[in-house]
Amino acid sequence: MNSRFEHVGYVTDDIAKTAETFRLLGYTADQIVDDDTQRTRICFLRKEGEPNIELVEPFEDNKTMQKMLKRGVTPYHTCYEVDDIMTAYEEMVDQDFTPLFKPVAAPAFNNRKICYFWKSEVGLIELVNR
Repeated sequence: MNSRFEHVGYVTDDIAKTAETFRLLGYTADQIVDDDTQRTRICFLRKEGEPNIELVEPFEDNKTMQKMLKRGVTPYHTCYEVDDIMTAYEEMVDQDFTPLFKPVAAPAFNNRKICYFWKSEVGLIELVNR
């Protein structure tokens, strides 16, 4: 599969506060986007020549992600950009990755499709269509 590292995702209970801390490390924040499908608010942090960081703040009713916050702000997934998300989806399934859902449009990526997979050897992986 042809893929490119896109970002590391952090779960946070306060995007503005976490973004301010990363600002001290030279990152700038994009606009915050609501994703009603995933029940989250999302903000990308960027720094020239460095990997992107995605801050994900769960809505109150997003119980799964709210549970993650019991450990505090923490990285929880890596994301890879792929040429064809449907082909990549099938390849990941063939390699025994467990899909969390089929590809869906993501507002934070201008409605490009994303999907998530779990495998105990690598944890949570997100794919985004190029």
